[in-house]
Amino acid sequence: MDRPILVNEFEDMGMSISDDIIDECVIVCHTHKISASDLVGSWIAYCASSQIDSNDLNKERLATLVKSFKDDDKIKANDKKLIENKSNLNESAAPTQSVGSPSSLKNTYGTNIIQIENEFKVSDIIDEDNIKEENEFSSTGDVTCSFGLENINKNDPSVCVEKLSLTKQELWDNYVFGQVNYQKFNDHVQELVNDIVQKNDLKLVTSLSGLYCGNNTDITISGSLRLIKNELFLDSLHGLLKIDLSDVEQPFESLFANQILVVTGTNPNTKVFRAKRFYTDASLPLSSKLPSFTEGNLKLMVAAGPFFTESSPHGKLLKSLVQKTVDLEAQLLILLGPMFDADFLVQLNKRTSEDIQQCYDEVLDSVLKPLFNNPGSQNTKVLMLSSWKDFENYSFYPTPPNQESTLLNLYPNNLYMLSDPSVFSVNDIIIAGNASDSLMGIHGSAIHNTKEDMFTRLAKHIKWQRCLHPSYVANPNVCVDHLQWVEHCTLQKNTPHIILTSSQLRTFIRVVEGCMVINVGQLLKHNSQKQTVSGTYGLIQIAASKDGSWSTQSNISAEIVHI
Repeated sequence: MDRPILVNEFEDMGMSISDDIIDECVIVCHTHKISASDLVGSWIAYCASSQIDSNDLNKERLATLVKSFKDDDKIKANDKKLIENKSNLNESAAPTQSVGSPSSLKNTYGTNIIQIENEFKVSDIIDEDNIKEENEFSSTGDVTCSFGLENINKNDPSVCVEKLSLTKQELWDNYVFGQVNYQKFNDHVQELVNDIVQKNDLKLVTSLSGLYCGNNTDITISGSLRLIKNELFLDSLHGLLKIDLSDVEQPFESLFANQILVVTGTNPNTKVFRAKRFYTDASLPLSSKLPSFTEGNLKLMVAAGPFFTESSPHGKLLKSLVQKTVDLEAQLLILLGPMFDADFLVQLNKRTSEDIQQCYDEVLDSVLKPLFNNPGSQNTKVLMLSSWKDFENYSFYPTPPNQESTLLNLYPNNLYMLSDPSVFSVNDIIIAGNASDSLMGIHGSAIHNTKEDMFTRLAKHIKWQRCLHPSYVANPNVCVDHLQWVEHCTLQKNTPHIILTSSQLRTFIRVVEGCMVINVGQLLKHNSQKQTVSGTYGLIQIAASKDGSWSTQSNISAEIVHI
């Protein structure tokens, strides 16, 4: 669900709700799979029965609503089990496809549910002339947030991409889904723990299996947090240990489920560990390498999909973004998947009877061709990150790159297909991209929050856990391959200078300890009337070093702009 839909629903009912409460409402809608109108309707009913002002929505009252949604979830879960049992009985005699082959993991949802009213073909999307566009885009050009505009001299020339290095993409050549390597995961956890201990000059970590009882003896333990029936546990190779927070020094760190950390405290008995302090910062250093260019500005454009949907079938906003890339002389265009809404692409394939990959390539080629054919932008590089939401990709996370695309042969020096997530280096500037909503994953699994700005806190979690998706969860319906997670989500040597992500939370730009974290939002959104409206894209400009000095704080300008 898009955030603007929820805002419009409240406004249509004459309500003005604060941004922080809207953020909480978005999470509630995602968690319990309810629509914006259902949430607002439930709130209005609650206000009527309780005789309170509908504008006075706070966290406590939202929590009351959530309780009713949880009851509904239980009913839905029981109904789902009943349906599944019936379906299993009906299909027991039907042939089944092996789940061991990767092809069986490709997206199959939504193929017979949504029917597109206006029939169209790939040629219609490319030509645009045969399709009726009923929805108007609000193209304001407003800047939703910005950082460091004074860091850039706009009169400096644009710098070409001289060096482009992709990290770990070759590991996808022979990957096998579902492999288990507990040792590799445990090695990652141990590496984080060792760095936390060293940074804070702590005692050596005691294994949970060797934990002994003592009255006031300080002990250091480590593991990942688990929340089980509203009780906090520390999980490790040697089992679970219940954590008591009553003696924790105040204020203590922000915590979330699956967070890897170190805890100091006492173990007076075998039932509970009395924590005194949590240590969570295992961040890696930034690269000390200066950018490879010595003058001018490197311009990057970033946007997140889907770019083609049922309501916007010919991708006007993506074409507009490509034109802006040409006009602004940007040398790098980063597109975070999905490229196509899954249901839309399935219906398109039904209408055309063409191969889905062929549809995918033909449509994207028609959009990108003006960029590569223009003399001023023919050297522009385009990086396309995959997504489990894209119909042509596998439904697991991390998601491999789409190496079957013919676009790689058409534009071998310009276009690159990357996995989700990915880390790459551009002119010695390290950038990470994540098409999955990692921010919502962390925020939704929060156990304890500090009074610190929410977006700064979320950015810190990514940096301190040295992981692009530290909550482990991409979506309740999507499986996470833990071996691939260790390979592609964790940061190995350096913290990236820039981390790009797309989230349903508000767009933001935060610099945390030299690392710039940017939520670019989505390029295409929908309002409460299901009309297509313009979303946002990111414009990043990177200046050369000055007098042998360079930093994200003083040499990067970033803006989130309405297309």
